[in-house]
Order: sequence, then structure tokens, then C-alpha cells
Amino acid sequence: MFETPARHFARLHEILSVLIRHGFGYMLSSGNLMPLQEKNLALVGVHLRNALSELGPTFIKLGQIASTRSDLLPQPIIQELAKLQDRVTPLSFREVRRVVEESLQVRLESAYREFNPVPLAAASIAQVHYAVLHNGEEVAVKVQRPFIRGMVKTDLEIFKIFVTNIEQRTHWEKRYPVRLILEEFSNTIQEELDFLHEGRNAEELSKWSKRNSNSLIPKIYWEFTHPSVLTLEYIEGIPLHQIMDSKKATYNAHRIADRLSKALLQQILSEGCFHGDPHPGNVLILPGEKIALLDFGMTGHLSRAMRYQLLSLISALVRGKDAQILETLSQMGIVPEQIDRLTFLADISTLRHKHLQVSQRKLAMGESIQDFFEIIFRHGIHIPSEFVLVGKSLLTLDGILNTLDPTLSLVEQAKPFSRKLIWEKYSPMRLLERIWVN
Repeated sequence: MFETPARHFARLHEILSVLIRHGFGYMLSSGNLMPLQEKNLALVGVHLRNALSELGPTFIKLGQIASTRSDLLPQPIIQELAKLQDRVTPLSFREVRRVVEESLQVRLESAYREFNPVPLAAASIAQVHYAVLHNGEEVAVKVQRPFIRGMVKTDLEIFKIFVTNIEQRTHWEKRYPVRLILEEFSNTIQEELDFLHEGRNAEELSKWSKRNSNSLIPKIYWEFTHPSVLTLEYIEGIPLHQIMDSKKATYNAHRIADRLSKALLQQILSEGCFHGDPHPGNVLILPGEKIALLDFGMTGHLSRAMRYQLLSLISALVRGKDAQILETLSQMGIVPEQIDRLTFLADISTLRHKHLQVSQRKLAMGESIQDFFEIIFRHGIHIPSEFVLVGKSLLTLDGILNTLDPTLSLVEQAKPFSRKLIWEKYSPMRLLERIWVN
């Protein structure tokens, strides 16, 4: 059934055993395949989540990334994959020391005056330790788990075998673009395994934070950074989730919501480089309600043209220009020729009337994003992954705002940045540039 390199036999056997035990053997057989009916999708999602959890870091990360692709997968499965937890047993200090010293080519004590052997946090790819440099500066050191690169490489090669098998034996590729998901996942996880890439993301984001006195991105210490070790400024603050869960009014919730939303909207609409996973655990609140962002493995990038397209989609949705939505998607080159235009426009109209509160002119952003992706999925439209990451970030942000300050409107918060972007597009200098190029 599978043409597999001999070096992968043991891992392949392990994966097949887990998939079969969780009821996915039909995907791998040559006989009739059990169809994914809507009524059992939720149950399929539960079994898939359990199987991925059992198979380890690569599969957990695959599920977490897939859970952001509401445009490619049905909602019941998305909801289950979103529950995947990335909790592992921490590395021993001996292993941490070995990774740091082999990566930096110096003894740990030569790089750091102090190094706490107990991690601040541990996940499937890496764990983070508090340390102090010899100049007295406090830092956080992210140490990659040994052998994770080899494990991921093996699993990615096996994934390709699975995808080929599924494409040959099923009709899934017509509705579920598994090869596209695999390619995007492969690129994403390999970027996350390169801490130099994460450092560059943080440095790029820090450019805008220097112009925003209420936001902070930690400094990267490049002399103590390697693809497997990342040393960055240690920032002491309270994780946003603790404030959201607390009933004590210690902080000004409105100010936090206002500053966080403006910071992320500035990244998306003005800078074109944005934090792709701003969940409450990646946001620290500092004295005076200042905002600090952490963890830059998942960072999105939007060209100026993509930001114009994003703004056009949001504007069309708010103003009720349903045909403009389809036109903008078509300009991206992602609408199938056989799309039922009338049904698509009717679905968009239903979405808008469902979420636009006419009396307050406030768009229910979070739910509308989810519903929009469901429509995209239903009509076979595959939007670029960068836009999906924007949707995920805005969806996460909207959930935070609903807890901190439900009166705050993301649409209203976005207007100043939108006006600036529109002015840039139609400014005399921009028009001259386009005339000169053409």
C-alpha cells in the first residue's frame, strides 16, 4: 500500500497503528471509503484530535495549524482541533545545557551569569528559561528540544506518502485540499524550527513598537541566538489571561482593550507585519497598562496590495456591497470558475444581516469571520494563507475584547488605519508611481 523508505518503517508502523485504532483505517485501504457525512464530522474531529495528541509534536502542531484553516476544513473538525494542547514533560537541565553549549559553541556559564534550570514554560518544540547575562541584563532563553528536527523531517516525509495515497484512492482532494494544507504546514513548522527566523520576525515587529509608546517587543540578543537557541529580553508582566480571569479591577480593562486592538490593527493595516497568534498567553500587561507581545514563531506578512484587498473586503462587508466581495476575491485569483454566484451573494447577504446591528452599526467581528470562512469553504474558494492568519488574529482579538470591553468595536478601531491606507493608495505620489511604472 505504501512505498516507504526502510528508515521510516518503525515510525510508519506506529502512525498506522494509532490511526487504525482511532477509526481512520478506511482512509488507507483500497476498498470503499467511509464518506465524511456532516452528521458525524464532530465525532471524526474528536478521534482525529486524540490521534494527533498521541502521535506527538509534529502531529500536534499540524492539528493546531489546521485548526486555523476554516476556509479549508469543516467547522466541527476545526472546533475539535482547536482543543489540542501542547503540553509535554520538560527537558532535563543536562539536555538543556547540551543544546545550548553545542549551539552557541561556548560553555553555558560563559554565555550566562545565571541560568534557572527550571523552565518558565515547556512545549513540544522548545522550552523557555530565565537567565541573566554577564552585563546584568535579564533574558529569556528559548531552547529547542533535541532530535525534534529529525522527527519532524521523518513525519513530513510520511505525510507526503499519506497525501499521495489519499489522492489516489479518494475524491477528498476535490473538497479537502490535503496537499495544499501539507505544503503550508511544512513551510510553517520549518520556519518555527528556525529560531533565527523567529528572531527576525521579532525585530521586524519591534520597528513599529518604537513608534508606539504603549507597546513593547522584546529585544533579540543575536550573539546568543542560533537556529536552536533564542535569547531575548526578559519582560516581567502579568499574562493577559490572568487579568481576564480575575474578578478584581486591578487594571483598566478598557485601556488594555483599546491599546491591544490598536497595536494589532496598526501591525496589520499600517506595517504589513503582524503577530499571528495574539492569544492571552502571548500578551503581557505591564504597569500603566502597557502591552508586551511574546512568541513570534507565527508572524504574518502582507504586501501593500494585500492590505488594499483586505480593506476592500472589510469595507464591502460593512457597507453591504456583496458583489464587491466576490469581485475582490476574484482579483486575488482564488474563485473557482464553476462558482454559483447567486448562491454565494445570497450567503454573504445573510451573513451581513445576521451580524450587522443596524441600530449600533457594530459588526460582530468574531462570529462574522467564522461565518465568512464557512461560506468560503462551502463554495470551494481557497484564500491565501496570509489572509487566514489575519482572520485568526482578528478572531482571537475579538474574543479578548468581548471579555475586556464588549462596547469596543474593532471596525471603529480600524477606521483611522483604514483612512491612512486609502490616502496612501490614492495620494499624488502613489498615482505618479503607478503612472511611471506603467
